[in-house]
Amino acid sequence: MTTQNRNSHRGAGEGTIYKDVKRNRWVAQVTVGYDGQTGRLIRRSKSARTRKEAMVALAALQEKYTSQAAIFASKMTVGLWLDRWFDTYSKPHIRQNTAAGYLIMIDIAKEYVGKLDLETLSSFDLQNVINKRLYTHYREAQYFRTVMRMAFARAVKLKIIPENPAEDLELPKKPPKKAFVAPTKEQREALLDAPSIYYCWRQMMLVEFMTGLRRGELLALHWEDLNLEEGWLKVRHALVNGKREEGMAACPVYLNDPKTEKSRRQLYLPPALCQELAAYKVKQMKLRLQAGHWEHPEMVFTDKDGDYISPSVFSSQYVKVRKKLGIKTTFHMLRHDMASRMKASHQFDFKDIQEQLGHSTIQITMDIYTHINEEKKAAVSNWLQNDMDNVVNFGECDTIKPRQRN
Repeated sequence: MTTQNRNSHRGAGEGTIYKDVKRNRWVAQVTVGYDGQTGRLIRRSKSARTRKEAMVALAALQEKYTSQAAIFASKMTVGLWLDRWFDTYSKPHIRQNTAAGYLIMIDIAKEYVGKLDLETLSSFDLQNVINKRLYTHYREAQYFRTVMRMAFARAVKLKIIPENPAEDLELPKKPPKKAFVAPTKEQREALLDAPSIYYCWRQMMLVEFMTGLRRGELLALHWEDLNLEEGWLKVRHALVNGKREEGMAACPVYLNDPKTEKSRRQLYLPPALCQELAAYKVKQMKLRLQAGHWEHPEMVFTDKDGDYISPSVFSSQYVKVRKKLGIKTTFHMLRHDMASRMKASHQFDFKDIQEQLGHSTIQITMDIYTHINEEKKAAVSNWLQNDMDNVVNFGECDTIKPRQRN
């Protein structure tokens, strides 16, 4: 009977002992690295008559090969390692849109350092990638560093390389955060009435205004997620884009789980919106009958053929519409707007806003969705000026009026 699964993945220098029943021998086995051509684990074994002898043999193997683990890094290129890491340790556990983002970063790394031997890769080499390719793009540089850290951390864990060359990469100067621009009532109405490539544009905008859903959550709504009689919807899915491969006309679209477990939530819908959606459902059914074939009759929002709406195409359409209308509010800012309206009502705390927007932690809600605009700053200034006499007698100073903000 084996004492350890002999097919389990182990890092370089790690070992196991198992019983070879057919041969009636104990086997000591140690992982010594990767094959540079195939990327497969390389193991060395030694058999023994007893388990005690096998333990001695294992110690000898570890002493012999642990120091040689780095040798295999010289037979593997950076590009091969990044591909193997992505396929084995990353891709099986992430969403398609995340995978597409990782592959972009991997392709950039391979363009600059992909042909280097893994053992020779240094922090200097990766820093040059940021300096030459990403230095004017802070977010992309930050994402590149994150992906590289994960990839080479695994190589360190497997003892293929001694240290992580991506650990201390320096990022370009962080640009100022884009100022939040809340839409006015007139701008919301203009967005609702704007011509669009989507027959369901108005309804998508209405649902967004009233819920603050993420883009992928909005586009992934199923009719079974909505209860228009009781007035609620459930967030159970998200649409994401995958990587556009050679020969594809556009980025593929996939139906996935929501971003996090906290993203799964039930949200209230006001009666007027429910009535509008009920009328829209009838309109969609008529379009389905006219079309003959409707790819996804279960979806609330689709393109003209009943297919999924591509998140990237939707974003482009929203940008085109808002710019034509002279509106500066981005689609993501509509989520900010939902949070700001809830906070301004003085009826909800940050926990309520977190649950409405589906944030994984309340810190995200507090960091991102607390907007003090210039009018509020002026209000604070005026309040402080008027409240001075309640605090202390400033004498002549209490007659000074607060300076007007530009």
